[in-house]
Amino acid sequence: TIQRMTDNIHDVIFVLDMNLNYTYVSPSVKVLRGYEPEEVLKQPSIETLIPSSRDLAMRNLSEIMELEKSGRSDININTSRTLQLEMVRKDGTTVWTEVKFSLIRDGDRQPVGIMGVTRDISERKRGEEELKQSEKRYRSIFENAQEGIFRSIPGGKIIMANQAMAKMFGYESPEEGMTSITDIARQHYVNPEDRRKLKEMIEEHGFVKGYEAQNYRKDGIIIWTSLTMHAVRDEKGQIVYYDGITEDITNRKQAVERIKKVLGATVQAIAVTVETRDPYTAGHQRRVADLARAIAMEMNLSVDQIDGIRMAAAIHDLGKISVPAEILSKPTKLTNIEFSLIKTHSQSGYDILKDIDFPWPVARTVLEHHERMNGSGYPNGLTGDNILMESRILSVADVMEAMASHRPYRPGLGLDAEGDREK
Repeated sequence: TIQRMTDNIHDVIFVLDMNLNYTYVSPSVKVLRGYEPEEVLKQPSIETLIPSSRDLAMRNLSEIMELEKSGRSDININTSRTLQLEMVRKDGTTVWTEVKFSLIRDGDRQPVGIMGVTRDISERKRGEEELKQSEKRYRSIFENAQEGIFRSIPGGKIIMANQAMAKMFGYESPEEGMTSITDIARQHYVNPEDRRKLKEMIEEHGFVKGYEAQNYRKDGIIIWTSLTMHAVRDEKGQIVYYDGITEDITNRKQAVERIKKVLGATVQAIAVTVETRDPYTAGHQRRVADLARAIAMEMNLSVDQIDGIRMAAAIHDLGKISVPAEILSKPTKLTNIEFSLIKTHSQSGYDILKDIDFPWPVARTVLEHHERMNGSGYPNGLTGDNILMESRILSVADVMEAMASHRPYRPGLGLDAEGDREK
C-alpha cells in the first residue's frame, strides 16, 4: 500500500543507502528528470546535481554526520534538511528542486540510509528571479534617478529617500535627511499651508501632480520644487504613507521671472509709445490694467491668468498707433468715417501682437476687448462664451475707466452713465 502511494505521487520519493546510492526512486522521476526509475537506480545520486548544488548537499550531509559522531543529533531536527538543489535532466537541461531529506535509523537508532522527497520548483524560482531582477531595476532607478524620490507618513516624517532627494536639499545622505526632517510641514515647506493643501488634494483625488511649492534646504536657502505624490492605503482605506517624486525647478522659475520682467518692460515701452500718440488718454491703459487685475483677483482667477490680463490691458490700445493723431485728439464728435478708423485699432493691435509668443493670450484679448456679450461689439460681433474670459474682464475695465475719466471732448460721465467715446 505504501509503495502504491509513493509510485503514484507527483513528487519524487527516494531512498539512499549510506554510500549515497539509490535503493528506491518513485516513477515520477521520469517527469522530473526524464529518466526511467531503473536508469536512476544505476546513477550515483550526487552526480545528478550540478557542482554548486552538489557542494551544498555534501556540506549538509557532513554536518549531519558530524552531529551523529558527537552524539548531539536529534532525529526530528538536526538530521533533517530542506535544500534547493539544481538537478541535471537526461536531455542536459537542469531543473530547480526542493529536496527534503532525513536519516533512516534501525532499531538501535543507528543511521542506515537517507529518505527524502524532491519537488519541482522551477516556476517558483523563475518567479523569484523575475522579482529579483525587477527589484534590481527598481533599485537602480531609485538610486540613479535625477529626481528626488521619497516616502513619507501622514504624521510628517520621511521614511525613505534616494540620494538625489538628499542632494537636492543639501544633505550628505538620505539617512541624514530622514533623521533631520521630522516635521515636513514646518521644516520642509516655506509655507506650511502647502503641506495641508497637498494632503487635502490627495485625500480627495488620491494623487497630486506638478504641485509647485517653495522649500527650505538644509542651509536655509529657499528653492522651488514641483511635486507629484500619491497615497498608499491599507485594506481599510486608511492612508499608510505617501510616495512622491520631487524636482528642483528653481532655475526654471527664475528664468520665467526674468522673462516676465523683460516682457513687462517691453509692454511698458509699447504702452508709452501708444500714449505719445494719444496724449489725452495718457495713463488710461495703466489704470485699465490695474482695474482689470483687481477684477481678476476678485474672481479668484489663477496668478498666471491675472498676469496675462494685466499685460494685455497695459497695451490694449496698441492699435491706435495706426490711427491718425488728429482723430485721436479731436475734441469734438467724430464723424462716421473717423469712428470707423478708430474701430480698426482692435484688429491693428492684434496684427502687431499675433506673432509674439506670449505665455498668455495677449493678442486675442486685445482683439476682443471691444466685443460685447450681446453681439453689439466689434470687430467680429462675438457673443457670450465665444468671447475669451480675459477679454470680457478687459472690456469691463476699459469701459469703466473711460466713463470715470475726463476727456477733452467731454467731462467724466460717472459709473452710472452709458457708453464711451466710441459710442
